[in-house]
Amino acid sequence: MRKILLLLMFASFLLSNPVFSQQEMLSFPKNQIGIQLNPYLDKELFSDYMHPIAGIRYGYKFIQPIIAGVEVSGSCSYFFHHTDHIPTYNIRAGIFTRYSIPSAKRIQGFVEVSPYISHTYYIHASYDDDSGLGINKFGVYIAPGISLYSKSKKFSFDLYYKFSNLKNFNGHKSMISYKFNFNF
Repeated sequence: MRKILLLLMFASFLLSNPVFSQQEMLSFPKNQIGIQLNPYLDKELFSDYMHPIAGIRYGYKFIQPIIAGVEVSGSCSYFFHHTDHIPTYNIRAGIFTRYSIPSAKRIQGFVEVSPYISHTYYIHASYDDDSGLGINKFGVYIAPGISLYSKSKKFSFDLYYKFSNLKNFNGHKSMISYKFNFNF
């Protein structure tokens, strides 16, 4: 009963966002392309292990506070201390939905939800066998965060914290992430 009451309160909060006039609805950018290209920042960054992450996304803003779209991201591991590189990579593809509040400001809080398919591949390195192993899993992440927009609102920077049911690129089920976006 308590969970239902909290869910109803949250839904009424989301639906209480002010209705915009027709002119305001047409004046905001409806398309967004986001890019992520960075090494994962953790304690292993300056040791013998590198884990770069790359991602791209496209989103469409249906109404002022809601964006929905598709995204693809991936990572590959590189171990510096091995004489032979052991290929290991992870690719994720999915859809996302984001709700921003306040939706017309230069600094916005948001909550994002994304179901995705994760494909991990690595070569099992042993003396007898160099066979590869691929693993496919279904995952979902929820990410609260903040968006910072440029004065013209053409560019934005997203900083958020992902909570997932699968392990992320850092080996944990949660991580800090960021993206740079172009809005048009």
